[in-house]
Amino acid sequence: MRLDADELKENSKLKVNKPKGRNNTIIAIVSAIIIITIIICAIIVMINELQPIDQTMKIYLDGEKAQMDTSIFLIENDKVYVSVKGIASYVGYESHSGEYKIEAEDTNKVFVENKQETASMFLNSTIISKIEPNTGDDYKNYTMSEPARNVNGDIYVISDGIEIACNIKLQYDSVNNIMSIQTLPYIYELYNTAVQKLGFTKASDNFENQKALLYDRIVIENSDGRYGVVDANGVEVIGTRYAYVQFDEYNKEFTITNAYNKVGIDYIDGETKINVNYDEIKSINKQNELYLVKSNEKYGVIDGKERIIIHMEYDDIGVDITPYLTQKINRTETTNNEEEDEKDIVKQYVFFNSLIAVKQNDMWGFFNIKGNKVSDIKYTDIGCKVEVIEEDEDNQNEEEKPTKIKTTGNLLLIDDYELIVVEQNEQYGLIDTSATELFRPEAEDMYSITDAGVKSYYMEFHGVIYNLEEDIFKPIGLTKKTEDETEEQLQTPAQTETQPQTQTNTQTQQYTETQTEEQSGGETYTDPNAGLGTET
Repeated sequence: MRLDADELKENSKLKVNKPKGRNNTIIAIVSAIIIITIIICAIIVMINELQPIDQTMKIYLDGEKAQMDTSIFLIENDKVYVSVKGIASYVGYESHSGEYKIEAEDTNKVFVENKQETASMFLNSTIISKIEPNTGDDYKNYTMSEPARNVNGDIYVISDGIEIACNIKLQYDSVNNIMSIQTLPYIYELYNTAVQKLGFTKASDNFENQKALLYDRIVIENSDGRYGVVDANGVEVIGTRYAYVQFDEYNKEFTITNAYNKVGIDYIDGETKINVNYDEIKSINKQNELYLVKSNEKYGVIDGKERIIIHMEYDDIGVDITPYLTQKINRTETTNNEEEDEKDIVKQYVFFNSLIAVKQNDMWGFFNIKGNKVSDIKYTDIGCKVEVIEEDEDNQNEEEKPTKIKTTGNLLLIDDYELIVVEQNEQYGLIDTSATELFRPEAEDMYSITDAGVKSYYMEFHGVIYNLEEDIFKPIGLTKKTEDETEEQLQTPAQTETQPQTQTNTQTQQYTETQTEEQSGGETYTDPNAGLGTET
């Protein structure tokens, strides 16, 4: 049967309308899914309202649950910031506003201290300045990943900063809202138990050697009284054949001493860096890998490849900066305890990452860091010190009374202009970073005065007082260093960054991971370093 045109048109209409029925079905199904999803979300919200999630942070200190104010910690974008003053007392430190050895309150600075070490931090700065009190060691500046910040009038630092400052390990479990803190004494006890089980007598309890534990290295002693180093898995790094081994946290190196009291340096991985040939050795410039060495009572400087920079023929190298660390007047005193005096000496070896001061036959001169002699040995002293002489009230002899008493600030460096004060026969001058004399040693006095936080520099020349910046520097066109240069200088010579302790080393986790169960409530809390190898 043939279909006419009208029938074909009707069939065509029917075919076109059929898909519309299917679309309506799909729309209905999608709508139903959306409605069901909305209902499920509403149910979840209701369940959460009926059973709220516990948002209270759990804090563990040395494996035990601690009652600490959670405001000590500030969590932002999975980063942890810690109140320096808030945490200090919990981890064995005292905290103070200001800077160590600077006798002035300053809310823009904070330092923490215990018997072994002091660490200063500064608002808006990444620098952490550490020193061992009452030693002849110098300041070592570390760098944290972010600058210190002000939170409600309190200084907070990022977690890797507080780890460096207080020698702790800090971990935050964001999923379970758990903060874990481990102090160095706690870590030491766990490691000490672990190495004894490995057959060693003990882990070294020297403070610097304890800090090696934070970098998964253990300085150990065997039954013969010999020292060596093993890693967190108990694998030998440095053999136990040395009279002593000392960790240097700043350079991540070990100073090793043999049976003949000669010293050298090994890298943290045990590879020899500097052979055991010297009576003394000390890092004085990390950036350029410079080391002070001593042999036969003479000092010199070598680099990290043991090349001679300054020959070992000088009586002393480095300037005692103790008189310049505070504006308080230091009175000259005599004592029979020379060892006690020696402990108070803090030296600076490299100035402005350029010059090294050397002493020979009671006179001073300068080398640059490349080993070139840039100044004759001609200066009586480096710096201009305040000297106050005690007067004897019972002495009426006018001739024996002091003719001059200085009451102004000691002056060694003019940092903004990178200048060093030098002395010749009780007269003072200024040299720049190439040891060129900007002003010959002809002034009777040079000093600084701080007023309202602003430091100004002065000199007395032929009885007239001059403001060095206004009267001397500006007329000759001498300008301050740029902010970039100043910031670069803050990192040198002994102030370059160290790797922040942001994560626990994988080896430590493999060697030490255990679980401790919280006594109350039956919760299981994983303390990544609680056992430190006590169980295998």
